[in-house]
Amino acid sequence: PYIALMKKRAEDLVLKRSTVAPSYNHGPKILWWKNEAPEIFKKIHKFVMPAGYVAGKMVGLKGEDAFIDHTYLVFGGFSDTEKMSWSEELCDIFEIPLAKLPRIVLPWDIVGRLTQKAAKDCGLVSGIPVAAGAGDQTAGFLGAGIVDAGRVVDVAGTASCFLSCVDRYRPDVENKTFICLRAVIPHLWYPLAYINGGGLCLRWFRDEFAKEEKLRADEEGKSAYSILNEEASRIPPGSDSLLFVPHLGGRVCPNDPNIRGVWFGFSWSHTKPHFYRAILEGIAYEYFYYFEILKKLFPTISFKEATVIGGGAKSLLWNQIKADVLGLTYTRVNREELAVLGSAIIAGYAVGLFDDLASTARRFVKTTSRIEPRPEYHQYYNSYARTYIDLIKTQGALFSRLARISKLPESK
Repeated sequence: PYIALMKKRAEDLVLKRSTVAPSYNHGPKILWWKNEAPEIFKKIHKFVMPAGYVAGKMVGLKGEDAFIDHTYLVFGGFSDTEKMSWSEELCDIFEIPLAKLPRIVLPWDIVGRLTQKAAKDCGLVSGIPVAAGAGDQTAGFLGAGIVDAGRVVDVAGTASCFLSCVDRYRPDVENKTFICLRAVIPHLWYPLAYINGGGLCLRWFRDEFAKEEKLRADEEGKSAYSILNEEASRIPPGSDSLLFVPHLGGRVCPNDPNIRGVWFGFSWSHTKPHFYRAILEGIAYEYFYYFEILKKLFPTISFKEATVIGGGAKSLLWNQIKADVLGLTYTRVNREELAVLGSAIIAGYAVGLFDDLASTARRFVKTTSRIEPRPEYHQYYNSYARTYIDLIKTQGALFSRLARISKLPESK
């Protein structure tokens, strides 16, 4: 009973303080070293993020000076993210020495200066001050100018991420769906949920089922996606009652590794463009599920506009589908390499070139296009989105059963 109680206490603490998906939580990896390779664990001086390791090598830091910036802290597994510190209680429960965790710094803290060797390797000048920096996503959100509460972001990349900027820390303990990232700007937060390989579903479909479109695209000097989008635009909203579940590699938010992809409701009347459009809509329906939770978590914040970034932002059809499903205005900005811009803003702030992070980010980014949601389509899509949510809920047990079926024994 004591062990069960401690496990429950640990789970509650992790949800309330770290709120991170298991696949990105470094805590289990640290525990693996502790339990599976104890002799190596004893020799490990500090557990660090790859970015911190590289920066440390570039400035010649010793082990005792290893660091983690506060935007990565949520992924540490043993943090009290709101207090911007390591949780002594979690470390005690899991018997992890606090001494093995790196010091916590601000993204704009100067961690050292570029060594001669690193400068030679990188083609730079030695002595350049190096700031701690931030995680790729949070740097990208700063670069996109997401520095005001209520702004929604759609990262239409290999993984499809849905998040918003809010002004308070509120972990999603009930649904276990949103990860609560600390923004570069300390008083802001990014509750984030994502599909593990959302955009990858489109690439998979293109490579496996759209070989003719790829050949045609090569001949015409255009993207195969543009041809698929053009064909899918002629299919009615809802894809003639065809639903797609985009979790080909398991669901992450909330975590259910057994779930897999599904096309549900297809008949002889459905064509290739139907199946492609269903993928676009299925990812939007998953976003609908996220958005419903987000509005309940932050009922006093008004969410009206989404900024879409990543490769999928080029698809006007997909942006219109998402705008209609979510009831949000979809906007695009004038820049693409947003994480690089965000890192540059942090670096400039670190050396005094910029005096304010938020106003600097707003100055660099401009809205270039807007797609408005259509109320009649939003109402129509609502029924499909809720059916999609029910579909995943009812199939959970079947996927678990499917995962337990063992492989056929090899014949002798």
